[in-house]
Amino acid sequence: MAGPHTTSTNLSSNYPKPTYEFFIPSIYDDTALACRIYSVPETHFGGRREPTPNPPSTDPEPSAAAEARLRVKPWTPRGAVFAHSCTWRGGNYDDHVILGIVRELVNVGCTVGTFNLRGAGKSKGRPSWDSKAELQDYITFVGFFMYYLHGVYPPVPGDRPFDDFYGLTPILSGVPATRPPANLVLGGYAYGALLTRYLPHVSDILARFSTALKTSTEAEVRLRAATLAAVTVIDILDFDQISSASESRSSKTKGSKAEDEAAVKRKHMASLQAPFVRKDDRFSWPGKEIGDLPEADDYISRVEVPSPKTHYMLISLLLGPVASAATGFQKLSATGIGRLDEKFIHNTSCVIHGEKDKVASVIKVRDWVSDIVDKSKGACQAIEIAGVGHSWRRKKAAAKLLSNVRIWVETFIGEDERR
Repeated sequence: MAGPHTTSTNLSSNYPKPTYEFFIPSIYDDTALACRIYSVPETHFGGRREPTPNPPSTDPEPSAAAEARLRVKPWTPRGAVFAHSCTWRGGNYDDHVILGIVRELVNVGCTVGTFNLRGAGKSKGRPSWDSKAELQDYITFVGFFMYYLHGVYPPVPGDRPFDDFYGLTPILSGVPATRPPANLVLGGYAYGALLTRYLPHVSDILARFSTALKTSTEAEVRLRAATLAAVTVIDILDFDQISSASESRSSKTKGSKAEDEAAVKRKHMASLQAPFVRKDDRFSWPGKEIGDLPEADDYISRVEVPSPKTHYMLISLLLGPVASAATGFQKLSATGIGRLDEKFIHNTSCVIHGEKDKVASVIKVRDWVSDIVDKSKGACQAIEIAGVGHSWRRKKAAAKLLSNVRIWVETFIGEDERR
């Protein structure tokens, strides 16, 4: 699905290929953003999905459906979203730092999402001068990613109807109500780290998407998340094992099962490539006059996604004059800086930078992260790598960066999941 990567050759070219490539509209102004999801089936199931013997039964000849039943051990979905460096300087999701981090995160069991900010790669639009639009781009993808991750869950016969697995109904309304919150890593490199710093709390992002007008961009983002989740469920499920769980589904299937699944996937993936065209509210609300307030039926169904256990990773964070220039010397948020940085104090976080980083203002980064570390009482870890600059292009520098990323994820997130 992905073309060859043409960025730095200093890192190994053995990068994972994206599982899905698609577009979503930005909630800022509907600009189409090119996005990727990297995952393997084991990622979604946490490596803990396994067949088990049939439950005790008096039936001497258990049905095929009973034989197909699965027990799913408790697990915590792992997800990560990473933002790239400045678009004006050529940053995009093919950046060697982003691809290297993706590889490490996938290897430790994370479903990883990356996206091109406006004006980067295949994303439409132009980069802004004050970063307000880019921050909304990031918020858009976090909302999408959380609803996507929420829609992909290890199914157990009886959890939700199998006769509509090719549609969106199971994804939109039939998900288990007691699923655990995900472990989510939010991060970025350079400019992407700056945007991560200004991100609102994930609970605030989810609140924006939980209830939205049917004609809104938020509703379209949720629909696309549900669509991709449906495709992922088709990819993951062992249909040979569970096909007999629903006679109605079997009776509706035409032609070979493989052909049917492929046709549905093509249809869904095509919808994820299409541009979003906002409908005029006057036509979406029959009988209403312009200016009328929306009613309950004008909103999409409310789907509560549990707030994740959020962790943050900032690579080569921009501070000082460069950060001020990137935001047009304006504040990205009305929230005070002290409150803004609370998420790094109260959540597990990691700040990695090079000792010789002349772009990110090392002195300011040291002062800032020192204050965060002291206040976080160990929740925030600061890692300064000697002899390394901003770009991480040298092979040894990149290796040190990725090694620290891997160790941090395995240590802190793994420890959190074992509690």
